[in-house]
Amino acid sequence: MKYAVADISSSSLSVIIAEKTGNVTEITGKERESLSLLYYMNGSDLSRRGTEKLVTALSQMKARLAEMNVEKCWLIATAALRHINNFEEVADAVRASTGMALNLIDGESEAYFDYVANACYSSCERAVLVDLGGKSMEICALGEKKDMTCFDFGLLDLYEKFADKIQPDEDEAKDMGKYVKSRFDKADLPGKGVYSTVILVGQTCGAIYDMYADLTDIEDGDGAKTMERKKFSKLVKRLVGGADRSRLILKTAPEKTHVILPAAVVIKKLLKRFDASNVIVSDRGVKEGYLSLVLEGRESGAYYDFAADSSVGEPRAPETGKDKKKKESAPRARRRTPVRRDESAEPALPRRRGRPRKAETSVKQETAPKRRGRPRKAPAPAAQPSPETAEAVELTDEGTAD
Repeated sequence: MKYAVADISSSSLSVIIAEKTGNVTEITGKERESLSLLYYMNGSDLSRRGTEKLVTALSQMKARLAEMNVEKCWLIATAALRHINNFEEVADAVRASTGMALNLIDGESEAYFDYVANACYSSCERAVLVDLGGKSMEICALGEKKDMTCFDFGLLDLYEKFADKIQPDEDEAKDMGKYVKSRFDKADLPGKGVYSTVILVGQTCGAIYDMYADLTDIEDGDGAKTMERKKFSKLVKRLVGGADRSRLILKTAPEKTHVILPAAVVIKKLLKRFDASNVIVSDRGVKEGYLSLVLEGRESGAYYDFAADSSVGEPRAPETGKDKKKKESAPRARRRTPVRRDESAEPALPRRRGRPRKAETSVKQETAPKRRGRPRKAPAPAAQPSPETAEAVELTDEGTAD
């Protein structure tokens, strides 16, 4: 049988296709389409245009999977849709247009799926898994499932927070580094001596490895994608201030121009913090881990059945974990804040004194017809008709009498 898992991330719609023969499941294909939904936000909601673009991309992906004779497809959403307020509305639109149900993945589960997909690296010396996404980061120790840390910011957040241009400059890169270090310190992330091998996960990490391979003339092969710490540091310097950095990025990953440097800064900070000497870039992540678990029956979620032309089962929703509590509380706070602001502002205008002159003027204008003693200039035209007007009225009255 052929299966597929499609993931809606902060920067793309990516799909893996797998074929199961007996007890062996093999990844036979991968597809990826750029889809930057974060640029279609209306406050904390995904805009109508953003929803339309998502539906269009999913419809096209669904058609391609049907041509490949895929039988079941699980559609998952991670940080890109995890923090929007109108997720249910978007999910309903997706299901109405494509028939596909959205399975929402919380941060802790995302880290666990990464862990499962990369369990093969557990034999590496003191290995730690790092997944760098656009809107979140997950870090977990391989071999110690309970030791996981989920951050509610990602590479796109770093770019939006610190960069003024498409490519951050040297000062902005330093600010990113300071911010990342403070967040790692606050989370009490382990320091030197705990980890010596860092396993990197994510499309941006893959793009950085491609640049590293070009600079160091590494030949493509079937082995692990490894980077030396010293050579990686040289790559970071070129990305920060090198004269050829634009050409280097455009040659390898033009769609990642704005997040390459934030990713390089984060990786460099982690390597320094852990004092890790070995770096491996993995091409397996959330989708592979999720597929492995659903096929084993250890994970549940709605899937699209191409034979039945509809979704089967209940969509997966986060139900446990600390990350779920953060996700649930944050949207409620965002929804309540504007309500409190409106309720306090509207009744305060007539009662409070000493407000800005502009506000007072608007109140006076609203109540002007009921108040006396207004400045003479304002009531004069209405209260005292001109002699010409009075004479016209008299003439009109005489004409009517006749």
